[in-house]
Amino acid sequence: MSFAAEDRRYWDRKAESQAFAHPLNPGWLTSLLKTARILDYGCGYGRIVAELAAGGWREAVGIDFSPAMIDRGRREHPGLDLRCVSALPLDEPPETFDAILIFAVLTTITADKDQDTLMTELRRVLKPGGLLYLSDYPLQTDDRYLARYGAGLGRHGVYGVWDREDGGLFRHHSRERLEALLAGFNILEQREIATTTLSGSPAVAIQVLARRSAAEP
Repeated sequence: MSFAAEDRRYWDRKAESQAFAHPLNPGWLTSLLKTARILDYGCGYGRIVAELAAGGWREAVGIDFSPAMIDRGRREHPGLDLRCVSALPLDEPPETFDAILIFAVLTTITADKDQDTLMTELRRVLKPGGLLYLSDYPLQTDDRYLARYGAGLGRHGVYGVWDREDGGLFRHHSRERLEALLAGFNILEQREIATTTLSGSPAVAIQVLARRSAAEP
């Protein structure tokens, strides 16, 4: 799967000014040895990788498709393992990571097939029994988003896909869609939290900690 040039340009434009807000709960990772290999997929400017390193997990790897985001991360957090990729699959052997984090990434991938491709690839590189920590947006209930979803349904044919005023295209997810994306994982913990969007507006996020089934191929 190759990443669209217009998507890369969008996030490159955001790289220097954007702050991301989904919080990491380190308590969900305490079962991991400090030598565990952790992947932060869609790491942006390395915020979460830096938190992991500060918590003692020094083998964390951050991957993003935006060169400008990775450049910012390397400036702000020298010494972190931050990498820019242009396509899937990842240049990693199967079953190489003990845990994978995917924070506010699925919201930026609007097509079912592309989301499915990503989740299949993450399962490939995650060890059986490894942890997946997902943080993303469920469908919101306020009138502003309901209007966006209605307009997006007419344009894109998927309820929950909506257009941001600056040209970004995003997706919020039904519970059923999130369950489908987590096929092959056993859910250990989940919670809803208050967070903020790219524009600083309040929103509800859902966080899920899941374990890859040992029987999953």
